[in-house]
Amino acid sequence: MSSANDFSDYHVPVLLKETLDYLITDRSGLYVDGTLGGGGHAKEILESLDSGGKLFAFDKDPDAIDYNRKKFHDQLHVPHPKIVLVNKGFEEASSIEELNGNLSGILLDLGVSSKQFDRGDNGMSFRFDTKLDMRFGNAGLSALEIIQNYDEKELFYLIKNYGEDPFSKPLAKAIFKNKNNLQTTFQLRDLIEETVPKKLFSKSLARVFQAFRIAANDELNALKVTLTNCVPLLKVGGACVVISYHSLEDRIVKNSFKEFEGEVKHINKYSNEEHNNNFRIITKTPILASEEELERNPRSRSAKLRVLKRVK
Repeated sequence: MSSANDFSDYHVPVLLKETLDYLITDRSGLYVDGTLGGGGHAKEILESLDSGGKLFAFDKDPDAIDYNRKKFHDQLHVPHPKIVLVNKGFEEASSIEELNGNLSGILLDLGVSSKQFDRGDNGMSFRFDTKLDMRFGNAGLSALEIIQNYDEKELFYLIKNYGEDPFSKPLAKAIFKNKNNLQTTFQLRDLIEETVPKKLFSKSLARVFQAFRIAANDELNALKVTLTNCVPLLKVGGACVVISYHSLEDRIVKNSFKEFEGEVKHINKYSNEEHNNNFRIITKTPILASEEELERNPRSRSAKLRVLKRVK
């Protein structure tokens, strides 16, 4: 099993050039990397900043923070470091007063790091037989606690809405009926295999594990909260760049950006004209990985990059 010191475990950053082109609007600005992971994007962001720039990098996973303390050791041990590591979820970024009205850019790369799946001790991967946890950190209910505490209707809602699996109803029924016998990933995997048609087992397996991971980490709500609270912190010219990997995330980003671009501030009582806010969607359609990147990094296949910018 790999350790937190193994720098090869984290994935290659996706859509790196496109991210930097849209994100870096001011080389002396303040930035947020909400999904630090292995620090791939963070490293390139730092190299794009001059001495006045600063990056706040968030990650719930303490292993990721330890990993990046070593990776950015030299940058952290100077009088005025350009990077600050924050062992919290990105939804906490809006609590940093320094960013209010001064934020030049925020990046959210919503993909789960390869290391999370390869650790084998957190229950996120069905390739390892381990306790059903699935949390990035220690907060909230684990997947096991969700299974033990949710009723059949709640389990159905979870699998249907977070996994989008066509067999949500029989899966919820089977999990609820056997909840006292489900302690490990392999036990959940075997139950899924017994419940769905053999030819669709692999897809259902991935969808169910995704659903419990999303629920255990409250991922979709965290994304909504972050966009709602952090986008208004952007200064004029600042950008919000989000890379999503499945339809649930992308739908939230797309709709949130539309709300920011089209939200009405007030109606002029004399002219009856609507005055929209100061944000514009830069990517009317999402940016996808090039053929060259797909060959180099297959993980980028499902990635969609969207950009919102404060224009005045």
